[in-house]
Amino acid sequence: MKERSELLLAVLWSIALPSLVSAASIEVAAGRDLSFCQKVAKFFGDRLAPDAELIKTVDWKQVDLKGLGPKTRQCSSLDGAIMDLDNNGTKDLVVKTTFCMKGAPSDSLYVFPADSTVLERTSWQDMGPLLATDDKFERTGGTYPLVSLPIEQSPILPALATMFTAHPFILDSVAYVALTDVKREWLVIAKYGGGQQFEDQCYLRMR
Repeated sequence: MKERSELLLAVLWSIALPSLVSAASIEVAAGRDLSFCQKVAKFFGDRLAPDAELIKTVDWKQVDLKGLGPKTRQCSSLDGAIMDLDNNGTKDLVVKTTFCMKGAPSDSLYVFPADSTVLERTSWQDMGPLLATDDKFERTGGTYPLVSLPIEQSPILPALATMFTAHPFILDSVAYVALTDVKREWLVIAKYGGGQQFEDQCYLRMR
């Protein structure tokens, strides 16, 4: 009887273990405010993607450019939102683009005054007006080193690289940007500071 009980307990534990590991798969590796980092980590799953509640904090609208664009949206999408991305009290026009590099999508962000006419001046044949801004996150093919916050137990300095996912979101009335790459090993939570400056708040890591 005792052996049967132990066997049943082992079976139940083997069933429960994957869910326990999954629930604890994201850890806070570094943060300016650890309580905030632990809070925001709960909104991201095992693919370091924000849940629906966090996504809905920004009202994205599809941008339709002039000219003949690519047929597939996965590798040629533009979305715009009006939000105060740099938390200075003034609304911005934030344009998020997704284009493919070697078949994998990569995001960039471009920031303008809310009343900007940049989208009217941009077409599929001339993306110059959009890309020319100095206020942007544009790292496709490059890196984003995680060097702003001290990371314990890390033999090398990690970095996001090559292809990026960028998710602006709002939490407690403050705007942040969540950044990760195709490896989905690290997630950066940052505040946008204008220009191409980002102030890292949290480094989250997959266990």
